[in-house]
Amino acid sequence: MRIIALVISWVRCLSSFLFISAFDLWEHWREVCSSTERKINIVQRWKPPMLGMLKINFDGACFGNPGPAGVGGLCRDEIPWVFSGPIGVCDSSEAEVKEAYFGIKKLSREVLDHIIVERDSLNVIRWLKDGAVPPWRFLVSFDEIEDFVAGSAIVFNHVWRSANEKADVLAKQGVGRESILWFDHLPP
Repeated sequence: MRIIALVISWVRCLSSFLFISAFDLWEHWREVCSSTERKINIVQRWKPPMLGMLKINFDGACFGNPGPAGVGGLCRDEIPWVFSGPIGVCDSSEAEVKEAYFGIKKLSREVLDHIIVERDSLNVIRWLKDGAVPPWRFLVSFDEIEDFVAGSAIVFNHVWRSANEKADVLAKQGVGRESILWFDHLPP
C-alpha cells in the first residue's frame, strides 16, 4: 500500500518536472516529490456571531497517536464560559469525537436553536453536518449527539485552526490537567 502511495505521489510530481528525463525522475523521485510539497497557510480570524446567536469553539488535542489527550472549548459571547481538561489516552480522531460529544452534551437544550459550533476538525464537521458516516467505533457517540440536537437549528461550521486558536490552546492545556475545569467567565 505504501508503494502505491509513493508511486501516486511520484506521478503527481511529473507535471512539475516535464523538462527532466524519465530516468532522472526514476532515480531521484523522493527528492522530486518532496521538493513540490507546499504548505498552504490560511489565516482566518474568529468573528463574532450574528445578534441573538452564540458561537462556541471546541477542540481536542492528543500528544501521541495514541497518547494523552485533552478537550477544550469556549463561548466568547454574552454568556462567556470556558472548559479544559483531560480525557485519558486515545488517538487524535477519538480526542476530536470525545470533545464534540462532551461539549455538545453540556449545552442547554433551550439554546440549541441559537448556537453556532465551530471547530477545526473537518472530519467531525462532515460527520455532524453533512451526514457522512463516522467510523463504526464512533457511531454510539454520534447517535447520542444526533438524538440530543434533533429538531434544533444548531449550526456546525468548519474553521481553520487560526480561527479556533483559543480552543486549541485550551485542549492542549487540558491534556496536563487532573480534571476538567469549567469557568463561567473568560480568563485573561
